Amino acid sequence: MPQASRLQLQAQKTIEMFKNFIARQFKKPSGWFGNFSSRIMIRGNRNKYETIIKDMDIQPNDKLLEIGYGPGIGIHMIADLCESCTIHGIDFSKLMYKKASNYNKSNIDKGKVQLQYGDYLNLSATENQYDKIFCLNVIYFWDELNKPLEITKTQLKINGAFYIFMFDVNVLIKKKAPDSVFNKYSIDQVVGSLKSAGFSEVEHYFKHGHYIKAKK
Repeated sequence: MPQASRLQLQAQKTIEMFKNFIARQFKKPSGWFGNFSSRIMIRGNRNKYETIIKDMDIQPNDKLLEIGYGPGIGIHMIADLCESCTIHGIDFSKLMYKKASNYNKSNIDKGKVQLQYGDYLNLSATENQYDKIFCLNVIYFWDELNKPLEITKTQLKINGAFYIFMFDVNVLIKKKAPDSVFNKYSIDQVVGSLKSAGFSEVEHYFKHGHYIKAKK
């Protein structure tokens, strides 16, 4: 192979490795790049949290769980909105656990917020614990949907609901999100999996992405 071709091939491999590295920082942020991706999450997700919080129609004394809380802004917004609510969260990024814990320190000290560092897929599910469970931009990082959806349904109280935000699959394809990191589920795949998991009612609408409500 000519040297120019070898150099071009090596450059392509380096670019792909860098793209995968950046993508992994949105899945599980760490180090300096994790701080960078955290700032992007804060700017990009606030309006999505506003929408999903409105959709959840949070009631006094609701108990909620966020899967993949990131920097913790959604949990903070709910704590400000509902004085009597209890909000739990789980995230498998140690950096996000530290950032979210610092950001929500006052509510953690009050016992209103409880954050866990760990993998949701390894969670020992407690039955009928939460009124609402929600996640933003998390579903792509599950290699299959059956297990996380079963865990979620188990933890929801009767008539509780699971709320999801996800970008449309075509957006991920257009952005060339690496297949090694992002599972590019279509809205039909997610809705079908929710129904297969036993959720009784599944609704969704589109607003710069898909907002889904699945009722137990």
